[in-house]
Amino acid sequence: MRLAFAFCLSLWGAAQAGPLSSFLPTLAKRATGFQIAPESLVDASSLDPTCKQVLKQTINCDEYVANLGVIEYHGSLSDTELTDAVCASTCRTGLLNAQRRISGACAKTPDLAPGYPVLALIDSVIAGWNETCLKDKETGDYCNDIIDSWEDYEEIDQMPEEQLCSYCFGAKLRMMQQSPYSAYDELFVEMLKHVNEECKVDSPTDPTPAPIQVNGTEPDTCFSGQVYSTKDGDSCDSIALEKSVSAATLYYINPSLLNCSSVPDGLELCLPEACSTTHTVQEGDSCVELGVEAGTSWMHLIDWNIGLDSRCSNLWGTNPFWGRVICVSPPGGEFEDDGSSPGNNTNPGNGNIGGEGGSGDGYSDRIADAPEDGEVAEGTTKKCGHYIQAKDRVGCASMLVSTSAAVPIDLFLQVNPSLGTAAECDDNLVSGLWYCLNPFRYWNGSSTAV
Repeated sequence: MRLAFAFCLSLWGAAQAGPLSSFLPTLAKRATGFQIAPESLVDASSLDPTCKQVLKQTINCDEYVANLGVIEYHGSLSDTELTDAVCASTCRTGLLNAQRRISGACAKTPDLAPGYPVLALIDSVIAGWNETCLKDKETGDYCNDIIDSWEDYEEIDQMPEEQLCSYCFGAKLRMMQQSPYSAYDELFVEMLKHVNEECKVDSPTDPTPAPIQVNGTEPDTCFSGQVYSTKDGDSCDSIALEKSVSAATLYYINPSLLNCSSVPDGLELCLPEACSTTHTVQEGDSCVELGVEAGTSWMHLIDWNIGLDSRCSNLWGTNPFWGRVICVSPPGGEFEDDGSSPGNNTNPGNGNIGGEGGSGDGYSDRIADAPEDGEVAEGTTKKCGHYIQAKDRVGCASMLVSTSAAVPIDLFLQVNPSLGTAAECDDNLVSGLWYCLNPFRYWNGSSTAV
């Protein structure tokens, strides 16, 4: 049996430098503690309230540990200080405590999405942590560092016996084989079979079945009417580029899409509305600069890409990693505001509305009369400076691209509670109803001025 062993080793070295680890800040600036899932994903789920509360708790580990839930080969971090921080015994305790709490709190609602158990969130991180922190029994050195120090070989049968049959090499392969969240595939199966044969070891070699069985059926509702069937090798970015959509929005409107780097084959995804121009985000990009280049405001970029937070601080984000492709033009085309919206300000200067030429924060400095020719959505604030009417086949993102009144999606949802979460917004929009686009700056009784 002959294998392209050098290729396999190169995968080990390259996989750890994937889309998450490349964003690693210096250790001196690193934080301790992370949440196992983004709050937006948890809030959009139908999990039990106690389960949601536990998922939002901070786990006492170096923040890099959050990246270890990605299904890839977890090799050497090439930094002893960082590895020691990641592999601290307190982190192991924190992970196991979180696993126990999640198991108990989420017993009533065990699935985050159909076919995706809540425990997979923490179990996958624990599996990656175990692979990263495995140590040699005799020396106490990290096994990944030991394996990484060896010479590359074209084929596995060229390896010296002391390496092939070493504790670290065998233990690493067997640890991967026993985990449903590892990168253990056919190539690693053949490697472990060879190790077992040459080193006279009798251990299982078949991959462990994955507990994640995402329902591949078409979503019950898809506002755009466009459903995409994923294929092998897809990522959020590849789909976004092919279909000219926002990867950030794609991620957030499909709750079953939990790994943008490696999308399961055969998954049915609801596509967001297409935009005429996309941009692949580069490290160092900012929403303000991208907005200027695109001839629009940075607030519009937030409106057009639901996954971006209200400050656009996660444009180059890793937790969650939604991809890198964003829309820099309106999804579904420009929303045509006919100027009849109460409180509409057609002055390009827009001095008292939070859009271009104004404060840019989405608020109004005055209160407009409610529309007389229609009904305002239930729960929508009456302290509003600019209303907008929902129209057939126009989603939330398209509504928010009016050139005279930019507003971040989270503020829009706060003042229009009937719309629910960002993922639910399109489905909850009722054609003909009026919604508050720009709330009065003190709509909630306190100053929102920065």
